[in-house]
Amino acid sequence: MKISQKLISGILGMVTLSGTIGAINANQQLKMAKYLALQEAEEVAGLLGYFVSHELQYHEMRSREEMLAHLQEHVQALHKQRQRDLEIVDGNKIILADVVTEDIGTRLDHDRNNEVGKTIHDGIPRTYVETSSEYPKGIQLIAVAFKTSNGETFGAVILEYTPLYEAALAIAYKNIVVTSVISLGCGIFALAAGYLLSRSISKPIKQLQQAVVYLAEGKLNTRVSIRSQDEIGELATSFNKMADDLQHSRVELVNANEQLRDEIVERQQTETELQQALKQLQKTQMQLIQSEKMSSLGQLVAGVAHEINNPVNFIYGNLQHTDDYTQQLLRLIKLYQNYYPYPEPEIQNANERADIEYLIEDLPKILTSMKMGAKRIREIVLSLRIFSRLDEAEFKTADIHEGIDSTLLILQHRIKAQNNRPEIKVVKEYGEIPKIQCFAGQLNQVFMNLLANAIDALEEGFQKELCPNPLIRISCEQVNENAVIRIADNGAGIPQEIQSRLFDPFFTTKPVGKGTGMGLSISYQIITEKHGGSLQCISSLGQGAEFVITIPIRELKSAQLSISDRRTYH
Repeated sequence: MKISQKLISGILGMVTLSGTIGAINANQQLKMAKYLALQEAEEVAGLLGYFVSHELQYHEMRSREEMLAHLQEHVQALHKQRQRDLEIVDGNKIILADVVTEDIGTRLDHDRNNEVGKTIHDGIPRTYVETSSEYPKGIQLIAVAFKTSNGETFGAVILEYTPLYEAALAIAYKNIVVTSVISLGCGIFALAAGYLLSRSISKPIKQLQQAVVYLAEGKLNTRVSIRSQDEIGELATSFNKMADDLQHSRVELVNANEQLRDEIVERQQTETELQQALKQLQKTQMQLIQSEKMSSLGQLVAGVAHEINNPVNFIYGNLQHTDDYTQQLLRLIKLYQNYYPYPEPEIQNANERADIEYLIEDLPKILTSMKMGAKRIREIVLSLRIFSRLDEAEFKTADIHEGIDSTLLILQHRIKAQNNRPEIKVVKEYGEIPKIQCFAGQLNQVFMNLLANAIDALEEGFQKELCPNPLIRISCEQVNENAVIRIADNGAGIPQEIQSRLFDPFFTTKPVGKGTGMGLSISYQIITEKHGGSLQCISSLGQGAEFVITIPIRELKSAQLSISDRRTYH
């Protein structure tokens, strides 16, 4: 299809589309006219329904005649305001109110097809035509269900529909005529403009087309003589310039082919160098990604530690007050027991039910456990800060045995008998070890990780019937200038191929959601980097696992350097 034909076809399509839009608009205008007429009829019915509901709710003592008289007054008022004839009938089509007062009390007789009765029955508005001696050509009416505010159908409101519809229709026809005239004018103008435009475009394009054919045949001296100041003129100028360039390029192309052969050899050498550089770049990129991951992890851990530390400090600070108050209450109870050894029967019964003696004995233990647990959480948070390298723990003298005992106390709920296994027996073989200089909180974190892993291994081994009598053995001794702590279990053991990866970050053999793979990695970092010691795993399948911690007893230069390199945690 030629360009001129495409232009004319496109313009005809636009005219057709404009006409279609006009037709759709006309149809929408007609629908809107009917909708507006129906809305006014329903509005009148709603107003009258509100009146009836108001009369029934607030004037229940009025007689039927008084209510009908008031309804008639509303009908007359709406008639004057709307300039529409209307009447109201009840469920039996008896006229309750009418503009023509003589018809009140009579039965509706112009509803030949029972349109009003159907509306009363299903509540759907209906229009129908009434013919009589007064309206020989017929008048169009609309029946709308007459409902009270609670939705109860009381009857029907019959409103003169023809004036409503004609008024809205007149506006619709006016809009239709205006739209049609505009569409027709635009269509005629578009056809004329399209014809002239197609002629002005197609002629120079044909000339360019013939010139391109000559150029393709090898006639490089072909030129076009189009001087118009538009895009086609610019295209002709570009064509002539292209023909000139082709003539010059033919000579240059021969020389370029010779140079290309030489460049191919050079590019092959360059490609080899680029491949080597790419490998080095990929290696550097992987290192940068790993560095960024560890940096992000440090920031995340620091944020978590900060959020946990605030509520834990609040709990830990209030535990001392709770302990003091509890001791005062317990001393008061003992005074009452001393001075009133024979209380009233009611108090005696309450004492027996509450088992006061047991409470006096157990409550201090509970508070002590809570304080140790809160302190342990604070130490764990402190270890998280150290891992993120945004804070430090205190380097001080600490008792290794006390750290292990406090950790066992916190893990007591896991050590005791469960529904699916017996109690885990803990054997402590403490030797003589002096207090050592260490990061006490971090060292306790190591104990916590190793003991928790041992408990997990024993639970798994018991379920597989590999260790019917679960046992954890903890031994401490001084070997030369080192403190050696051994934590062993009689679980299923660790395969040899896994032992080499135990201390890698994020490596875990536990199910998803149970292990993070960070416990042993953090423990290894604490022992080796912070204390200058060593952490080893000795295990074989079926023989359990033993972790050996070795820490120098003397004060370490690495620890002193860690203190001098501390940074404040925010």
